[in-house]
Amino acid sequence: MSDFQRDVLHILQNVSDTWIVGGAVRDQILGLAARDLDLVTMLDPVSVRSVLEKHRYKVHHIGIPFGTLTVFQDEQRIDIIHTDDLETDAQRRDFTINCIYQNSKTGEIFDPFQGREDLEKRQIKTCGRAEDRFTEDPVRILRMIRFAHRQAFTIEENTWKSARASLALLEKAAPERTTGELVQILLADRVVDGVRLLDELGYWDRFIPELTRLKGLVQNQYHSLDVWEHTMAVLQALPSDLLMRLAGLFHDLGKWGTASRECTLRGVLRKGAAGFFVDQFKIIGTRGDKEPGRQLKHLVGQGITILGARLDNDQDTVQLKKVLSEEEDLPRGLQLLPNGKRHFLNHESESALILKKILKRYHFAMYFPGAGQKREEELLFIVASHLKGTLTFRPELRKIKSRLSFQTRAASLVWEICWDNRQFHLQLIQNFLLLWKADYYAGKTHTGEEEETFEEIIRQITQIALWQAENIDKIDWQIFYPFIQNKQLTGRRIGEFKNIVLREMMVEKRSILQEPFLQQLYAKYANKFI
Repeated sequence: MSDFQRDVLHILQNVSDTWIVGGAVRDQILGLAARDLDLVTMLDPVSVRSVLEKHRYKVHHIGIPFGTLTVFQDEQRIDIIHTDDLETDAQRRDFTINCIYQNSKTGEIFDPFQGREDLEKRQIKTCGRAEDRFTEDPVRILRMIRFAHRQAFTIEENTWKSARASLALLEKAAPERTTGELVQILLADRVVDGVRLLDELGYWDRFIPELTRLKGLVQNQYHSLDVWEHTMAVLQALPSDLLMRLAGLFHDLGKWGTASRECTLRGVLRKGAAGFFVDQFKIIGTRGDKEPGRQLKHLVGQGITILGARLDNDQDTVQLKKVLSEEEDLPRGLQLLPNGKRHFLNHESESALILKKILKRYHFAMYFPGAGQKREEELLFIVASHLKGTLTFRPELRKIKSRLSFQTRAASLVWEICWDNRQFHLQLIQNFLLLWKADYYAGKTHTGEEEETFEEIIRQITQIALWQAENIDKIDWQIFYPFIQNKQLTGRRIGEFKNIVLREMMVEKRSILQEPFLQQLYAKYANKFI
């Protein structure tokens, strides 16, 4: 125990019979360290508060209507529960392994539900009727999963069946409490075991069905795993950080709605109130709603042939890839290509949209260090951006030529991810690289040469990011202000031009601002400012 815990315990046991219970006793038997301390005393709450306050402890009235007081010191917490009878107190506890009492003065053990036996069996079992315990507090279902997962315990058969039958009760539980249990499961070392245990329980099916529909969703030839198993591999590869674990778990949610197979479609193009159609097939874009219009609006009423991708889960919808020449002899209607590509076009932005809805069901912001809401925005940004690395460095990964240099593409990517028009956030590129790397290796086959290329890309991106972070505040803007006065820039145009200059300097790896460079940029972007 800490000095704080010993002192509070000493004060109470000198005025009343006091018992240690719950995690402290359980973890002691398991040989583990326990941070918090739960005490049961025969002294009434008013007297407990009075005694502790005389010793200059501040007592919080958390749960006082139910006979519970709490004392904090730094990150340590002691919960003090009043009871007139240990048997009565035991009846309200959750699991047998948490219902072992130890007298703080004599060391006597009181074990009404044979919790020590269940610890030896490494088994989770409720105190009394499982149905009653889960009805009293449905969050105990998630605590059961957390305990079983953390210690690799089994769950007693009737307890498991009752938990599955009581799962719907969690709909009425406080979101901050259910979120807290999920957070602890997601931060565990063997995180995938916990996720799979929740899946066996039926939790994801009921509360986040967008996740379980990824099971069995076949990917392209570069993957050896379906989307669900790929997600598990990504999740396990990420560090024990809440943002990264959530990003790994949810980064491919959009693949279900965007899953498609390559096809050709031939027929007369028509335009209706809902968009463009060929026969019964609606034509949509891969990068926004306006995309089909740019390619198709001048072809309405004509016979066309397109190369596209038919959605798996909306088979009357085809994503437009390109319009083919009419000279190609292809049959009318829709034809799946025999060796056609498997696509998940734009799935990353779709994943972020789905995740945004899921976040509203929980209170993850409470559990992020610092500004929780801001961290949720970072999470959505990382998920929406997670494919940028593969798209940006396709030339290097596929050994093909690129119009732009590696330096330009890499520096532009770093700037796009880290700069928010006010501050440079180095952590964002670190998180981006962690997710990209986990995604790149999870269930995919690569040659040794490909892996070396990938690791070199990661290394160079990291160096560029460090350079930008180090040099962004070293720029001397002294010549900038006379220049913009001469060009008669005012208001927001000053900020817009300064952002352009800053971006170009970071991309071109310039740390000294010179007037010819300003002239060059102003000429390049003059249309923005005239």
